[in-house]
Amino acid sequence: MTDRDDDRSLGQLIDILEVARTMVRDLSEDPLLSRYLSVYRAMPDEDRDTIIGVLEREILGRHLSRGTEKAVAQSTHVNPNARLYVRSHATEFDPRHFDFEQMRVANVRAMRVATIIRYVPAIHALFKEALRAAMDEVDEPTREVVEHLLRDVFAAVADARAATAATEPASTEDEAVPPATERPRRS
Repeated sequence: MTDRDDDRSLGQLIDILEVARTMVRDLSEDPLLSRYLSVYRAMPDEDRDTIIGVLEREILGRHLSRGTEKAVAQSTHVNPNARLYVRSHATEFDPRHFDFEQMRVANVRAMRVATIIRYVPAIHALFKEALRAAMDEVDEPTREVVEHLLRDVFAAVADARAATAATEPASTEDEAVPPATERPRRS
């Protein structure tokens, strides 16, 4: 090896070390880059390629949008609520999760919560607003299922009232008790 080859090899080594020093400095001085690498390391190996592909596509779209914002009067913005994972449900039905007793308890709890929702005006207003917004997020077949289940609820209420009426003695007009929300008038 000649001195010239040694000088060239030494120069290349110095360049490599300078690049490495710059990378170490970037990592140590940029907390977001450090977080990014931590998230990447924590990511399941099988998800990495897909998520990196999503990020590349979204960043490319953002750059394209920035370049055309004025011409098309449209821009893109970061969505802080974006999700990269979607939930999916098993296609096989496991009846152990839907036994009679669990469903009965769940229904009783739901009806008790419904009482709170209905009689606290601020919560009731919020409930109606959220319910209406939720209807925009589901398709028509889902709305039809909900409608069908609500008819089942109304039928169960009617059956319970009929069973209660059949076991209670008939009251007369004089014995009628005003609802709790009404106060008897004093003359």
